[in-house]
Amino acid sequence: MAQASTDLGAALPYTYFHAGAIFETVPIQWFGLIVAVGVMIGAYLLRRYAEWHGLLDDHIRGLLAWVTICGFLGAHEFDMIAYDWQRIGEVVTTPVKSWWFLPDSFYPTHWPLPLRLWDGISSFGGFIGGAAGFAFYVWWKRLRVRLLADITIVGLLPAFSIGRIGCTVVSDHIGAAVDVDKWYAWLAVDYPRAANMAHLAEHYPGTSEFIRAWNLGLIELLYLIVVNAVVLGIAFRSTKRMNAGFVASLTGVLYAPVRFFLDFLRPEETDPRYVGLTFAQWAAIAAFCAGGYVLARVLKNGAPAEVVAPTSGDAQRALAEALKAQPAAKPADGKKD
Repeated sequence: MAQASTDLGAALPYTYFHAGAIFETVPIQWFGLIVAVGVMIGAYLLRRYAEWHGLLDDHIRGLLAWVTICGFLGAHEFDMIAYDWQRIGEVVTTPVKSWWFLPDSFYPTHWPLPLRLWDGISSFGGFIGGAAGFAFYVWWKRLRVRLLADITIVGLLPAFSIGRIGCTVVSDHIGAAVDVDKWYAWLAVDYPRAANMAHLAEHYPGTSEFIRAWNLGLIELLYLIVVNAVVLGIAFRSTKRMNAGFVASLTGVLYAPVRFFLDFLRPEETDPRYVGLTFAQWAAIAAFCAGGYVLARVLKNGAPAEVVAPTSGDAQRALAEALKAQPAAKPADGKKD
């Protein structure tokens, strides 16, 4: 619930906010619900863009499945490797619910960490996993890499951005403290010392009840709103269409720098450094370089992908009419139901 600051200057309309379970008796978290909504919206935009470019329905469903499943697997496994390596062999002994009828070792929270996919996720780990699923599916089906990359990003970018709303409301990316006298202090959030935020209280001792610090999920979300407007605007415009692959590579070039610099505000307790940088920062460098290289190649020797209608809206209307015109399926014996 929101808590008002009593000893700091003006901050955001809300101060500290943590949205946990939706209902006390139902183990569904707001974060998971928001992520699910993001996935559904991203899947809708991906399908709309893919249908505009004439991609077959089988390939749309296949691409969605491979990227989504591999993305979630990668998000957890890379988080475990980069941030929680010391926990891999831990033994969890949380109480088992009364309705559980299998042996306690089969209870989900007792599984080994590599199998507890909900116990820690990394955004760049998800990107790497999703990219692996994408690469395999495109290679397997011999599809056009640049067009399929654009199609994937059109779904992934808004889905990931909506997921950052979840990160914001659960306050799971708390950064460094902010001087309340700075002009940008209104963008920070007042966190209470007693809210299980040990790294803030340890690094910024004092007598104040609250510590103003960055909500990095919120800062990234604000930037991603602009990136979504730019990228989706370019992707769906019907005139001056860019070469295939431009949308995907541009997204990498735009996103990587802000994530690189924001990670300097993350505490080492939660984001360990490897040769001075976090896992996400090294991944951001790789993404920026790869995106810049591909962008240069796309602009030099690429061409816009063909579409089946002048606009995506026209394609949707044509598809709806075609579906209406199809005769209803009859039973195999030729009799009516």
